[in-house]
Amino acid sequence: MPLHAIPEKAALPHISSDGCTVPVRVLKDDGTTARVLIEGCGIHLRQGQIHNVPSDAIQPIRR
Repeated sequence: MPLHAIPEKAALPHISSDGCTVPVRVLKDDGTTARVLIEGCGIHLRQGQIHNVPSDAIQPIRR
C-alpha cells in the first residue's frame, strides 16, 4: 500500500489546474528529484505511470 501522494501538477507542470492528489510509491529520491510510480488514477495521471517530480511535492498519506 502506498504511503505517499503527490498533486498531479507536480508530475505535469503544464496542466492549468492542480488536478487531484494521487497515491504513489517512491522508487528513488535524491532529495531534489524523486522518481515515483503512480499507484492510483487521477484526472490526468493513470496507475502504472512513472514520473520524476520535485522531492518536496511528496506528501505522506494521512490516515
